Amino acid sequence: MAYEIELPRLRNPGAALLVGGLLLAHLPAGIGLPCPMRALTGIPCPFCGMTTSVRDTMGGHLRPAFGAAPLGVVAVAVAIVAVLGIGPKNLRLACPVLVAVIASEWAFELVRFHIL
Repeated sequence: MAYEIELPRLRNPGAALLVGGLLLAHLPAGIGLPCPMRALTGIPCPFCGMTTSVRDTMGGHLRPAFGAAPLGVVAVAVAIVAVLGIGPKNLRLACPVLVAVIASEWAFELVRFHIL
């Protein structure tokens, strides 16, 4: 079973991500959305650090971006591909690959927050 992502449908959300990341890159650090799961349980969700990662990527700071959430750098790259209309029209990801990517990101966050 595969999950298919139509890149042309990501053009507007991708543009919003890129513009938001550029705006955040020029605002004081610490502005962002709090993680509801982390606020309630103390355990970060798989997407904790994504706002910081996108902000750092769009500000040209790749090392801190990877340190916050490697998936954020990937999200920026996919957004650029979608907005520019380059590359394939569709991405096909096998569901186990998608699950493994999200699980890896969550494990990364659990280690980063010293839970594992």
